[in-house]
Amino acid sequence: MSEDNKTELEFAGMKFTGGKMFLVVSALSTLGGGAWGAFEFYNDYRNMKEQIQSYVAPDLSGFQEQLSVMKKDMEKVKESVAEARDYTRDIKVDLKKDIDRIESVVDKTEQRVKDVQDDTRTALANNENKVRGLIDIASQRFDNKRDEVRNESDRKMKDLEDRLNNRLQKALDNPLAK
Repeated sequence: MSEDNKTELEFAGMKFTGGKMFLVVSALSTLGGGAWGAFEFYNDYRNMKEQIQSYVAPDLSGFQEQLSVMKKDMEKVKESVAEARDYTRDIKVDLKKDIDRIESVVDKTEQRVKDVQDDTRTALANNENKVRGLIDIASQRFDNKRDEVRNESDRKMKDLEDRLNNRLQKALDNPLAK
C-alpha cells in the first residue's frame, strides 16, 4: 500500500485502486452472472431434450372413431334438415293454396250475401209498395163504407124523423085528441 490514503490492491502483479476495483468487481460479477445464466439455459435445454425424446404421441384412435361417428351423425342431421326443409316447403305451399281457396270462398260468399241483401231490399221495397197500396185500397174501401154507412144512417134517420113528424102532425091535427 502506498502512502496516499488511497486504497490499493495488488493482484498478479497489477495494482488496483478504488475505481478500478469497482470496475473489476462489476466485470467479475457480470461474468459470473452470465456464466450462471448460460448454465441454467443449458440445463433447461437438456431437460427439455430428454422430455422431447421420451415424448410418446397419445393414442388418438379413439378421437378418430368419435370423429367418424360424429361425421356420420352430422350427415344424418343434414339429411334430416333437408327432409324437414322440403316438408316445411310443401306445408307452406299447401297452406298458401288453402288460404287462396278460403279467400276465394269468402269472396264468393260475401258476393252472395250482398246479392241476397240487394234482393231482400228490392223485395222489401216492392212488398212495402204493395202493402202501402193494399193499405191505401183498404183505407179507401173503409172510407167508402163509412161514408155509405153514414149516408145510410142519415137517410134512415131522416126517414124516421119524417115518419115521426108525420105521426106527430097527424096526432096534432086529429080533432078528437083535443
